[in-house]
Amino acid sequence: RGRLLLQRAPTNDELRVVGQVYEEQVRHYQKDRAAAEKLLAVGEMPRNAKLDVTELAAWTSVANVLFNLDEVITKN
Repeated sequence: RGRLLLQRAPTNDELRVVGQVYEEQVRHYQKDRAAAEKLLAVGEMPRNAKLDVTELAAWTSVANVLFNLDEVITKN
């Protein structure tokens, strides 16, 4: 899954960190649903109302972290 972004398989440590980021974000957005909805209101397309707001916001945050890795930004 991370291969397309990183051009390599993620290490076990990297997968662990991503899992931790996801869990932290889920807890954050469970406590602050308005923040989750505000995050998901950004963009050209409306969000899928069938998806859980807190989980979708958490995955959006994870994607943001991954796309902002130096390794991704400075691909050779």
